Amino acid sequence: MSTTTKEWRPPSPRELPALREHLTEYLLTDPALALTSVALAAGNGTLRPADDPASAAALLLADEYRRLSQAKLFYVTEDITTLILHTARSVKDHWDVRPHDVPSLNGFVHFGRPMAEYIREDGATVQIVALSWGPTDLMNSPDAGLWLTFWSATDYPAAEAALRNLGAGHAEAARLARIHQAELTWDNEIYLPWGKSEPTVRESGVRLANPSKMSATKTTLEWLPVVIAAWLFCLPNSFTEVKENPVPKSLRRRTERAGLDSSPVRVVSVSRKPRSRSPSRGTGESGRTVGVQFPVAPFVRWQACGPGWEDRRRRIVAGHWRGPVGAPVRIGKTVNLVDTPIDRS
Repeated sequence: MSTTTKEWRPPSPRELPALREHLTEYLLTDPALALTSVALAAGNGTLRPADDPASAAALLLADEYRRLSQAKLFYVTEDITTLILHTARSVKDHWDVRPHDVPSLNGFVHFGRPMAEYIREDGATVQIVALSWGPTDLMNSPDAGLWLTFWSATDYPAAEAALRNLGAGHAEAARLARIHQAELTWDNEIYLPWGKSEPTVRESGVRLANPSKMSATKTTLEWLPVVIAAWLFCLPNSFTEVKENPVPKSLRRRTERAGLDSSPVRVVSVSRKPRSRSPSRGTGESGRTVGVQFPVAPFVRWQACGPGWEDRRRRIVAGHWRGPVGAPVRIGKTVNLVDTPIDRS
């Protein structure tokens, strides 16, 4: 089940519907069941709905198939993923997620760069590149919260090497590796109930917890701020624009016959809308002329809203663009922090 992304190339938005179609088909195959069973038997994952690894794997895969089938597809570009990762640093409050915080009840988002990574036992780097979410039938009530699944890019070179060690030729090993594994590999999950919930950090391989309490591991809990920031960037904000890429007609018919959601892919990218800005914004703090537009890092905070300002919602605030209007947009690995709005200690 482990993956590395040494040679990983993100798909294009046009490739996302076919990738989801292939992934849903794969989830119900014998190779998927076998690999998931082995992973659960080894203690991987956060939640396990049965003691027997094979039975637990069958339940998990069937539940994920239902979520992916109905998922709205999102593609977050590399630039916006960079902003998401910086903004996630300010998500340090109590875990309180409500239906209006997610861009759709069922969703699948693929990132233009990895959203997280860790080192697996053999020393290889595992990079998380996609996320799916939606209700689960494994709890007492599917309306109680969300099941989040993290996906990594499949390590085809490692799979091919293992097959060659078993005697397969190069071409046969490449063919079999793609038969036995999809483009994405299940990595881990979180159960997140609606409303305030203190995290119950659990060891791997535990059974399903109380549906009113959040279940996560230390690793997945560290990824949750990125998830929340990604949802916020998929909702209306000053940094992004969302364009819809319709599913090609031939693929849409096949998708609908398979019972999959066929709505357009929502591509989240840098907003190109004209921005009002004072002339001084074209000059950097050093006095030099700035020839590009770049983002001053946004952050997340709770803001009062609703009747009597009694409700609270997360908002992306204080982020803005610097540089002359109409100049090229540049987002590097470092996002400029000009006015630090929160205590980051």
